[in-house]
Amino acid sequence: MKRPLPADIDLRMATKPVDAFDQELANEQPQGRNRLLLRAVSLVLWGAVLALVFTNALVRPSLVSVATAAAFLLLFAIVNAQFLLLRWTTSRRFRHLDAKIKGAGYISELGGLPNRNYLLAELRREMPRARTENTPFTLLVLSLDTLDEVRERRGADFADRALHQMVEVLRRATRNSDFLAHLGGARFCVMLVECSGNDAFLYLKRLSGTVAVSDGRHMYDVPITARLAQYDMESLYATDVLAEAEEARPLQRKLPQGLDVRVA
Repeated sequence: MKRPLPADIDLRMATKPVDAFDQELANEQPQGRNRLLLRAVSLVLWGAVLALVFTNALVRPSLVSVATAAAFLLLFAIVNAQFLLLRWTTSRRFRHLDAKIKGAGYISELGGLPNRNYLLAELRREMPRARTENTPFTLLVLSLDTLDEVRERRGADFADRALHQMVEVLRRATRNSDFLAHLGGARFCVMLVECSGNDAFLYLKRLSGTVAVSDGRHMYDVPITARLAQYDMESLYATDVLAEAEEARPLQRKLPQGLDVRVA
């Protein structure tokens, strides 16, 4: 779930590059229109010149006129190839810059989820409200701790599919009133608002405990590790609240008797 960014965020690493990027895009738009107009005029002039030299070569065929027409045609092809190459490299530069800003700002490249910075900003907004209204919230840190082993045994493609499947599982289980974020790597966090630690187990019951991933022939289950921490109304820093959840002891999931879980 994505929420509007709070107006009082002080994440300078994120806001300044984003502002610079937006300003650069704003400056680029009128320049782009001017370049398009110049390009249209250039094509008209090139068309007129090519029509003239080719007409001359057809009306008065000679070695010089044919060579002149061929030279103009080759020059036209070179100029346009250079223009297309410049457009392609410029487009790649902006896509790369956009990807870097998303990673350093508020949005993770994995599934477009809010990232750690976004979660910290949301915690700073939720903590005062929880203290004022005496309504605690709970953080669940959910991770695929065996993903490195999975990557070594079954390859990077299989591990990437497991991560994307994890995103889909968490999105289906998370309510609109809660907050789902990607902490990086194979770690995710769900902030359950107005929810105590005991009530958070109702959320865990909606998870199967594993993500099922196919290798093309068989389905394999990659286990989910869960850590839980309830906001105690005492911590004043969002980083401390998140660190407490990340450093909590993993919860032990009781599996029904006879359940056969195959780990990838």
